[in-house]
Formats: sequence, structure tokens, C-alpha cells
Amino acid sequence: MLKYEIMVDFRTSLLREKFTITEKLNKKAEPIIALSNRIVIPLISEDKIDNETFIIRTQNMHSCARFAAAITKEFFERGTIASRAIPLAWSDIWSDVIKGYERDWNENIWCAVYHKGRIIYQAGEHHPFLDIIEQCDAANKQDYTQSIEFAESAFSKAGKDVNIHHDSNVALITSCTSETAKCGIIVRSATGATTFNYVATPNVRTKKPIRAHTTLTVVAAFLEGVQLSFQVGLLNKKNEYRLIEKFSDEERQYKRATRRLNNLDRAIGTYESQFSVTYRPDRPIFKNIIEKSEKLAIKTLKPEIDKKITDGFVSSSDWIE
Repeated sequence: MLKYEIMVDFRTSLLREKFTITEKLNKKAEPIIALSNRIVIPLISEDKIDNETFIIRTQNMHSCARFAAAITKEFFERGTIASRAIPLAWSDIWSDVIKGYERDWNENIWCAVYHKGRIIYQAGEHHPFLDIIEQCDAANKQDYTQSIEFAESAFSKAGKDVNIHHDSNVALITSCTSETAKCGIIVRSATGATTFNYVATPNVRTKKPIRAHTTLTVVAAFLEGVQLSFQVGLLNKKNEYRLIEKFSDEERQYKRATRRLNNLDRAIGTYESQFSVTYRPDRPIFKNIIEKSEKLAIKTLKPEIDKKITDGFVSSSDWIE
């Protein structure tokens, strides 16, 4: 039983970010690049008594959304997090978020959680500049656009004049109450952007209310599924042209990625059976994305295939440009 019904509007967005820091006086210095995915989680109980905001940064989009879902669920089930007498077991939650495929095949996965500009949990290696931005954001009372200028000023006071260029793209916008979830998702890739919206409402048959954490979990499944579809498409072609060695790590990853994608598709299907879900324009079909990726993979893999033909491992009659 949830402690709070989500009657107030829960709104958040996920940004893909790139910070480029260049020295003003030393034009030859290599720029510093800091990459991150960022989501702000505003948590407010229905009675407005409990009110706290966490910011999550991670290496990839789906882990960002999935970690946000776990924290949101924790708040609405057990109340305020930051002021607990017994601190939240952040490492356990993060471990559960990345268990399985992510933990086994993404050695660079990392996360950082911030509260009032202070980092309260981190795992893996993230760029320290991100901590500075969050400190500046908290000092500016979450006026994020002004935080860049604030950071430049802080560097200047420390004796280092820099320019900070900020590129960001929205990957997710979502809002939900106990009656409606609205999500807009944009995933950019080599074959173009996969963009769609969906609206979910309680199903007359199941009568399950909308929950913020469920919404974010499904969003994470879409984000991961779209990206994984491109990877599976590439690996399909590599396997077809015998570019994957038997019993290799790549073969094991290929099999795991395929199973993971099928599991994500089933999880989304379960959600669709429990709620009334409408898409605009259409629900992304992972099989279709795989096919697009396979077509792109033929061009990407051409140098490897040409070498295999030269070495006699692949017949030229099997290679179609």
C-alpha cells in the first residue's frame, strides 16, 4: 500500500548533456568534455508536508530513468528520504537498477545523486565538473540556465578564465497523476530520431492507478529498448557474415542483448495490458528498428567484410552492398 496517492502533478524531464570547457587565454589547450544524462526528481506528498528534490546523473538515459523510478517509488511508499534517521541504502537500489545485462556488459556505467547541490551517492567514475554545475545550480535556486554563467564566474575567481559551452537535448518529458500519464520520448541515433508520445490511463478491467515510478520504469524500457535494438541489428549482421567468433565475449553479449530486448518488449506489453495506452504517432516496434540498424550495419561493416572476403572467410557472393 502506497503511503501517498499521486494526486498532484508529477512532472520531470531528462536531458542529454555535453559541457565543453575551454580556456580563454590558452587557445592551444585541449577542451575538457563532460557528458551526462540528467533528470530532476521533484517529490511532493499529497498533503505537501514532505517535499524534496533529487537530481540524478548517469552515463546513459535508461539507467537515469530507471534510477529515478526507484527513488520515486521509495518516496511514495515510505516517505521523505533525505532526513531519515537510517540513511537510504543507495548502493542496494543502484545495484538493483543495473543488475543483469547492464552490470555485466557496461563497465563504464556510473551514477551520481545530488540533493541541494551536494552529492549524496555516487558509483563509478563521473566527471568532477558535473559536481560544480550542481553546486552552482543549488546556489542559483535551480535556475539551471544561469548556473553556467555562475560556474564560469567561480572558475574566474579561482584564477582560471574559461568558457563553458552547454549542449543539451531533451530525451524525455513526462507528467502524471493517479489518473493519467503523459510521456514524450526522443531517442537520437545514426538512423535518425525515434520520437513518439503516449498517454496511459487506468484500464476499466484492471482498475490500476497510474504511479509515477511505474511510468518512469516503462519509459526506461523504451529508452533502453530503442538503443538496444540498434545494437542487436548490428550484431545480427556481424553474426550473419561470421564476424563474431564462436564462444567469444561478443557472442555471449549478442545472445544476452537479444534476450534482454525480448524481456523489455514483454515488460512494455504487460504495461499495455494493465492500462489503456494510446500512442502518437505509433508505438516504436523494436523489430522495425532492428531492420533499420541492419541496413546501416551493412555499410558500417563493409571494411571488415572486405577483409574476410580477401582472407577467404566470406564468399563474395554472400556479400550484397
